[in-house]
Amino acid sequence: MCGICGIVSRDRGISEAKTLIKQMCDQIIHRGPDAEGYHINNSMAFGMRRLKIIDLETGNQPIFNEDGTIGVVFNGEIYNFLELRQQLLEKGHTFSSRSDTEVLVHLYEEEGEKLVNKLRGMFAFCIWDQKKGKVFLARDRLGIKPLFYHVTPQYFLFASELKSILAMPFVKREIDFNSLSDYFTFLYVPAPRTIFENINKLPPAHFIVFENGGIEIKRYWNLEFASDGFSKDENEYIEEFLEIFKESVKCRLISDVPLGAFLSGGIDSSLVVAMMSELSHRPVETFSIGYRGSGAYFDERKYSRLVAERFDTNHHEFIIEPPNVKELLDKIVPQFDEPFADASAIPNFLLSKETRRYVTVALSGLGGDELCGGYERYVGCLLAETYRRLPSVLTERLIPSAVRRLPDSKNGNHLNERLKRFVSSANLPFLQRYLEIVGTFNEQEKELLFTKEALGCVSRPTSKAFSQIYGELPHGINPINAMSFIDINTYLVDDLLTLTDRMSMANSLEARVPLIDHHLVEFFASVPPHLKIKNYSKKYLLKKAAEKLLPKEVIYRKKMGFSVPLVVWFRNEMREYVKKALSPEQVNKAGLFNHNYISRVLGEHFSGKRNYDEKIWALINFMKWHEIYMA
Repeated sequence: MCGICGIVSRDRGISEAKTLIKQMCDQIIHRGPDAEGYHINNSMAFGMRRLKIIDLETGNQPIFNEDGTIGVVFNGEIYNFLELRQQLLEKGHTFSSRSDTEVLVHLYEEEGEKLVNKLRGMFAFCIWDQKKGKVFLARDRLGIKPLFYHVTPQYFLFASELKSILAMPFVKREIDFNSLSDYFTFLYVPAPRTIFENINKLPPAHFIVFENGGIEIKRYWNLEFASDGFSKDENEYIEEFLEIFKESVKCRLISDVPLGAFLSGGIDSSLVVAMMSELSHRPVETFSIGYRGSGAYFDERKYSRLVAERFDTNHHEFIIEPPNVKELLDKIVPQFDEPFADASAIPNFLLSKETRRYVTVALSGLGGDELCGGYERYVGCLLAETYRRLPSVLTERLIPSAVRRLPDSKNGNHLNERLKRFVSSANLPFLQRYLEIVGTFNEQEKELLFTKEALGCVSRPTSKAFSQIYGELPHGINPINAMSFIDINTYLVDDLLTLTDRMSMANSLEARVPLIDHHLVEFFASVPPHLKIKNYSKKYLLKKAAEKLLPKEVIYRKKMGFSVPLVVWFRNEMREYVKKALSPEQVNKAGLFNHNYISRVLGEHFSGKRNYDEKIWALINFMKWHEIYMA
């Protein structure tokens, strides 16, 4: 696991190339504290920071082919590298290391740009083809590993994190106001944009070719959902899942350093631990987190203990107290480099920090919800179809009136808020309904939040650009698959995977995600929607498969999610911090928001009239980001 970066001249070469590339690398030492490496010539420089996982002695980068004309810097893991290596040896290639990185240069010699189609893993890499004067960058199919780029008239820059690009003295820090608006909808900035003008994310399943001063971006993989032809029965799907899942976990156990697993006690992480235990010759190291004080409602340790005992793991637990938020934000916000307000960054950061004391690699159960219908919004999607068939007197008058009078949910239970969102969105077109469900600030609220000057810089509402973010929905797609398609292309990659990558790498820990193996993702796309959600039961197929491995108390318990008790903390331990962070003096420094509206949000939350924890957290994170990056 590494961090990579590079700078390529578009015209006259690079002055002070060695100084610039070292500056870029120094920004991402946390991604690779074990080693560094550079390649520099008149027209380009690329570098890397290495976290040693495989081939500890000879795997340093950059790595070149036999005659030194093709080189690579690489972030990630290629899980089928041994198979590919053997094929390349049979074709006469010579290897100087045992690393998966070296496979890339020889495979590029054989396949050119098509090499990406043969890779199974998580990756972002740059190949320099000296003979052609060509730079080739690629990102894995699901976007597990990040890759940013920036183009100026003189340079093409790329990096694993924004901070490497921002370290360049000629890069301007100008807010993209459309991205700012999107952030307050999603709590993250969706690809391909970033919060900064003219700096972009390379989307998943894409590659960039930089040649002769020009840039071309291409997609190399698409996820296609089956719409008919479901000839298998339920048990056949279960057996096929277990077979692919076992292989996915097995190939992610390859490591020359200590390895373990995050264990929340939910079905996904428990499945990963169960399969690891079946495949391992020694007890699995497992890691869980819990809450004390007002956060105890969110504590899931009894379920993680149940799984740990069932599989006799070496289990480690860590406790979160109501946090010192300023101290935590000072550590967490710079890891994202742009506004990011998924509050589960807090437990992820702390869990990664503690886990790193014991292992260098941890497997995660991330992905099951997006693949197999694990969120309430998937059930809501089916309920909305039924709701719209009710008499209009119910859907337009009686039910909305009754739901509006529901009180605020208590102790982090958001049931009433979900009911209100459901009723307000059930009759909307699919895309608008999705945004209404997942959005934090809607367009009307953003008009109240932003100043007139800031609003004037926003050229379109988020809804207008949303289809451009994930591409067009496949024609005739089932609503459950449509929800999954959007989640995989937005929420999974730009929220969950971003969070997992940054919080683990901030602590020099590699996180692997076997449920997002592209073979498994393609399998779930072939599963009939009625086996993902059956009789309004979420993750039906995954749960039936899990019955072969896990206790039913774990499979059929209430889902909680890896969240934090902000709704409680904001009204108690963190109340004074929130008031200070969003005071008129602080808000006015940014010059973007109407404090009268923010004051109203705070008042209604503190009084218990409404639960605005996500809105408040979005504002706090933005203010901290603005203080660090734009002051």
